[in-house]
Amino acid sequence: MVILRSHAEREMEMDRISELPESLIQHIFSFLPIKSVVSTSILSTKWRYLWTSIPIIDLREWRSVNASVGVCRDEVSRFMRFVDRVLSNRQDVHSPSIKKFVLSFDTYFDTSRVNGWISIVLQHKVEELALVDRKGIIFPPSLFTCESLTVLEIDKGFLELPESVNFPNLKILRLSIMLVNEHLIQRLLSNSPILEELSLELRNWNIQHLSIFCPKLKRLFMNGLLYRKFDIQIDAPSLQSFKYSEVLAKDFVLQNFLTLLDAEVVLSCAADRGEREELGCLAAKLFASLSDVKRLKISEYTLKLLSYQDDFHMKLPLYHNLNHLEVSRASFHFRREGYFEDNVQCWIVKILFDFLQVSPNLESLIFDEGFSNCKSNNYDGWLMDLIPQCLLLHLKSIEFRGFFGKQIEKDLVRLFLKNAKVLQRVRITVSGKSSLSKNSNFKKEVVDEIALFPRGSAECVLHIS
Repeated sequence: MVILRSHAEREMEMDRISELPESLIQHIFSFLPIKSVVSTSILSTKWRYLWTSIPIIDLREWRSVNASVGVCRDEVSRFMRFVDRVLSNRQDVHSPSIKKFVLSFDTYFDTSRVNGWISIVLQHKVEELALVDRKGIIFPPSLFTCESLTVLEIDKGFLELPESVNFPNLKILRLSIMLVNEHLIQRLLSNSPILEELSLELRNWNIQHLSIFCPKLKRLFMNGLLYRKFDIQIDAPSLQSFKYSEVLAKDFVLQNFLTLLDAEVVLSCAADRGEREELGCLAAKLFASLSDVKRLKISEYTLKLLSYQDDFHMKLPLYHNLNHLEVSRASFHFRREGYFEDNVQCWIVKILFDFLQVSPNLESLIFDEGFSNCKSNNYDGWLMDLIPQCLLLHLKSIEFRGFFGKQIEKDLVRLFLKNAKVLQRVRITVSGKSSLSKNSNFKKEVVDEIALFPRGSAECVLHIS
């Protein structure tokens, strides 16, 4: 008896996986953990050894969560043998190059084997290298003279540099380290002539001065500055993106960033009353260097630090290029210095409008889950003695995120709707934690109330989601 099979059935029996182009398979592999990639060798004859030439080797996520010490040791032993196997096929200098290598290791790892793995990937002209060191090893000197590296990420305790440092093709440098040598950063920068991005997360440092001089640097991100014991000098004439968070430095020596496109300043440290004037001057000094920025994100607390200097907006330059401003909630709220004092009557709103006075061309404004803890006090009467120019001429879009429907929030919406003369859109996104998201009657009441607010712009459309 002859069984005739349909064309569709015959197609189903074909090894479709083996027909995929190798370039597509490698692209798929780049999104998978390394163990998953190796396990694909059983799927197809063609795939049996394909994993040995993958260009991306990511060895971060391998450990069991909450494992005991004994289990950790056993896991590390098995994992080291696994890495040996993965890299044994790369011993030959003529084997395929490694585009990206990521490794996380801790105290149970053998130092010589770790440095051996690093040396292998360096020999294969690795372009992107990320190392998370929880053991505290000294990296091989060849790491710091690797000509193929374009991206280097190091997360460890103390970083020691050899005598020779040279990164001729490095474009992105991300460091999360304990800094005890104030010359270390500048040594790396001086020997990275085309560096475009620098990210610093500095922990428990003990230095007096941090200097960043990098002519071609386009992006600078600074985080983890937890102690006001240092001063910062930055000379980056090509800077386009800047992010600074945590606390103010002891002093700033900054060049104006004439090419700056976007900046984020999120300060979140309490101040003693005796320090307020000094902190206000430092905040103003930092902001003066950002006067050419086009897009700016700041925290409520950043605005408060600015206000420690009397009439701060009279001492700041005009932000002629600024067209987008986002105000976010501070990471921490400090009651000990009166963050929510009743007599302040929501200081943040007053300070914000002072800042708008120096932002004459602002077109877009976002409130990110702010102001719901403030008290209402008839803002229409005491804030708008001098209406900011941006409200009259340029402000087109306002967004309230994390809206609770409290009186202060409604008063702010009313204030902007009434006074922004060319406003085109107001978007209100309700907080999932608020009664608005759970009580449909309350939501309808608030929506109906806001819809009746007077509008200074006949073209303004109100969206509530």
